[in-house]
Order: sequence, then structure tokens, then C-alpha cells
Amino acid sequence: MPFIKNINYVMVVNMNEFKNFGLSENIMKALDSVGFTTPTEIQAKAIPMLLANKKQDFHGQAQTGTGKTLAFGIPLIEKIDSSKKAVQALIIAPTRELVLQIVESLTMLSKFYHGMQVEPIYGGVDMARQTMALRRGVHIVVGTPGRLNDHLRRGNLNLSNLNVLVLDEADIMLDMGFKQDIDIILERSPKDRSIWLFSATNKSGVDDIKRSHMKDPESVRAITKNTASASTDQYYCVTSSKYRLQALSRILDKDPSFYGIIFCQTKLLCAEIASKLSKRGCNSASIHGDMDQKMRNKVIQKFKDKEIDILVATDVVARGIDVNNLTHVVNYSLPEDQESYIHRVGRTGRAGKKGVAITFISSREESKIKSLARRFGTDIKPYEIPTLQDIITSKVQDAVAFLNDSCQEQDNSSNSNPALNALKETIQDLPKEKIVNAIINLLSDKFLKTYKDEEEIPTSFDNERSFSRSDRGGERSGRFDRGDRGGERRGRGEFERSTDSRERDLEKWKGQDMSELILHVGSDDGFERDDILQYCLNAKVADRDQIGRVRVIKKRSFVVLPTKFAKKAVVILNGKTLQNKKIRVSVASL
Repeated sequence: MPFIKNINYVMVVNMNEFKNFGLSENIMKALDSVGFTTPTEIQAKAIPMLLANKKQDFHGQAQTGTGKTLAFGIPLIEKIDSSKKAVQALIIAPTRELVLQIVESLTMLSKFYHGMQVEPIYGGVDMARQTMALRRGVHIVVGTPGRLNDHLRRGNLNLSNLNVLVLDEADIMLDMGFKQDIDIILERSPKDRSIWLFSATNKSGVDDIKRSHMKDPESVRAITKNTASASTDQYYCVTSSKYRLQALSRILDKDPSFYGIIFCQTKLLCAEIASKLSKRGCNSASIHGDMDQKMRNKVIQKFKDKEIDILVATDVVARGIDVNNLTHVVNYSLPEDQESYIHRVGRTGRAGKKGVAITFISSREESKIKSLARRFGTDIKPYEIPTLQDIITSKVQDAVAFLNDSCQEQDNSSNSNPALNALKETIQDLPKEKIVNAIINLLSDKFLKTYKDEEEIPTSFDNERSFSRSDRGGERSGRFDRGDRGGERRGRGEFERSTDSRERDLEKWKGQDMSELILHVGSDDGFERDDILQYCLNAKVADRDQIGRVRVIKKRSFVVLPTKFAKKAVVILNGKTLQNKKIRVSVASL
């Protein structure tokens, strides 16, 4: 047996193209049709082994996004007898989205096999339709643990002809609490079936499955580490879910050349965000697992052709999109695991071009960003959302440029246009004030409509800490540690207070309606926390014990105080000067 293992190793080393695997003509045609010629590391190690051993339990360990689906999909298709209408392979996956992705990949691999049927089985849809499909006869079933067990209990799913059972993302399924469901399915499957287990980690739960259900499993591990490109600048942006759409809109307005993907956790959120961005004038579309393949292909092609600048997508469906010139990736929220973060961020900064990745987080998730930076040896810096005034200023400049372009003298041919001449004569007779008002209304509707009634985005948290590879601490697994608690840095200023003091403040203000003053000056203007607090005290906006947290970042400063003092404070401070710098003040509710 050791000799055979060494032979397998030699095979892996020399097989750097799919054509050397001895695959069937139908599989090779399918791979050629999508341009796949070179296997990933996990594919090169797993495929020859799974093809060579007729009945062999197997564990393949590789990070998310390294090609595990094809690693088991290719040998699985090769082992199916398409003339036999029975379930010969069962693939268990943690989520509906991953089920659909696997089905899509297997459908691509089997498209030159006549009549091969792959059926997705997951919750949230009519069981009757799934039952009918199973009774008609399918070759491969791909499903989530809970819904598969529902069909097993009702006698809809017959596993008597099962040859291979695949556990994909097994560690994630265990994290999600599917251990009992997986055990039941494994116990109800034939004893002579092969188990192919794939995971990103080798946690104790994975070892338990190997000990309890697998016999002398062969194991391979892809050691290539997934990392983000050095050409990608990574940022985190602390903001509540309530204001994320506003923050996203300002990011898009700040950079008109934005061409990228916005990742959301759910299909419903994808559709909602894309719809709201479209209403704001953005050239956006969503793509998710519920869309039929024809529509998804159409949206993807438009995105690749740059007919669409902004694609809002879930992780799973975005995996089939390969675009090298994306300028941005935005994580609308942190993904479930760290490998998914790197997989998302790695979509920009390719082919020698610069890229930007921005992740929205809550104030409680800063420790997770720190953990990411530490684990992958990268710098993730704070991102400052453009202020409302910044955007308005930029939009006004665009409006003026548009007006100047529109005021260019028309060529002589336009003078012979009766319609234009009639319009010109009518406008010339109007009072100047009416013309000015009309221009303002037209430009406002074109450039400032979405910001007409918009508020400033509150930021009642410290957004000035950059997390980098030099941070120390204890992230050990590929998942986010919910117990990780990152402490805040403390300054040495006279008015800086300890965490205990802030906790006492929170208790003191409990039940009160609090607001946050936003002063549009910051550290870039030479101000520190003590300067801002003393300025507020000197102006008598409130007493010292009525002022909460005071923070200063690059271009803004923030002062928390009871709402009943906020309006008075705006009146007192707005337009005043601090060290010869004119202060502009706004207020936001907390």
C-alpha cells in the first residue's frame, strides 16, 4: 500500500494539465468548452486518487475558492452509469446557494453525457416538485442536510444504489449544527459506499466523522495559501446597517469610475440594494441563486461588457464571474468566514492594476477585522465616508461643468432650426430671475435630487484604528472567533476617560435621547480631542458632566450629548471660529 501511495504522488507531480488525467472524451469536451486546462492544487491531488480507487474513503482539505467542486465533480461524473436511472451519488452541502453552485458545475461537466440528471434538494421550496423529480429517477442528488432527511423520512429518497457520498464544506456544516442530520444520512446509506469528505479545516468534528463513518481514508491537503493581492488597498468602514446604503451611495458618488461587485449575504438583500441604487441613478443589477440561468448569464455578460458598472451578488453565484479589471469590491457586511473575505477581496487588484476593497462592519466587529489583518498578513485601514457637504460640493462642481458645456456657442446650422429659434426668443423675453431659478431647478433635479433631504451619517464610534499584520492576538481557525474581543486604544489627553468611565456614562445616560454633534474639522486641521472639548465648554453648549464621548478623526470631530442640548449647540457653534478655522456643525440622532 505505501508503494501505491508513492505512485499516486508521482502521478500528481507530473499531471499539470487535465488532458494528462486520462479523463473521458465527454469530460474533456466539457472542460474545453469553458476554457479549463490547468487544475488547481487540490484538483491535481484529489482527481487521480479518486479515479484510481474504486472504493476508497477520502478527505481533501483546501481553502474556500480553490476548486474543490471540480476536485470531486470530475471523478464523480466519471463513475456514474447514465443508463441506470437511480441515485448513484449524493452530495451534502451546508447552504442552498452552495447546492445550486455545485449543481451548476456538475451540469456543466455532464452536458455531453446523454440523459444524466442532477437534482438540487433544499428547503424553502415545494417538496412535491422535488418528490416528483426523485421518483422520475435522477443520477446525482445535491442537497442540504435538513431537506435530505425530510425526504429520507418520507421514503422519497432511495439510497440503495448509492456508490459515493460527498460531504462538501463539512466543517461549515458542523459549525452550523448539522452533525446529527449528517450522522442520520450516513447511517441510512449503504455500508459499501465511498465517502469523500472535503473541508477547509481539520477540526475535531471532522475527525469525529472520519473515525465514526470512514474506513482508512486517504487524505490530501492543498497547502497553497489564499491571499489578497498586494495591489488591493483594503479598508473597513464602521457604520450601522441603517446608514449603509447612504454610505455606499457616497462611495459610488465619490468615484464615478467605480466598476465592481458589492457582496451581500442574501439574495433578497442583493435585489433590494440593486433596486435602490438604480433609483438613485446608479447603473446596477443584482445576481443571485433564484435567478434562472438564462437571466444570470445575461446580467453577467452585460457586466463583463461594462453595460453594467455595479453588480450586487451573493458569494456563491459570483464565483463563476472572472473579470480582471474590477476597480472595487464592497462587502456590505462581513462574510461568514475569513477565506470568503479573501476570496471576495481577491477579485480586484488583478493583472497589475490597483484595486480597492471596502468592508462595512458594526462597531462590535472591529476585532474581526483585526483578526483578518493578523491572519493574512495585510493592512486593513479605516475608511472615512465622504461627508454630505463633500458630496454636495462635488455635485455642484459637476453641475457647473455641465452648465458651462451646455453654454458653448452652437454651430451655424442650429440657427436655421425653427424650434430652437422660437425657444431662444421666448427665453430672452423672460426675467433674469426666472431663468436663474429654472436653471437651478433643472440642475438640482439632475445632480442633487438624491441628496435633497439626506442627513449626515452618524458615526458614534472610533473609526481611526488601522489593523495590520503587526497586531498580536489569537485567531487560530479559519472562522471568525465570536469570543474575540478587541480593546480600544486610550489616549493621554486631559479629558480622555477609561472604559470604566464610559460604562458609567452609559448607565447615567440610560433612557435619555442622545445626539451627536458633527464638527467638520479634525486632526488634519491640527485639532485634538482636548481642543474640541474645551471649545464646546467655552461656548457653553453644555456642562462638562453633560458631554459624553468626544472623538477626533482626520476631517471631522464628534461630540455626544443629550438631544435637548443639540439644537442649541448647533446654533451656538455653527459659523464660529476655532484657531482661525471656521466651524461648520451638523447633528445626528443616535
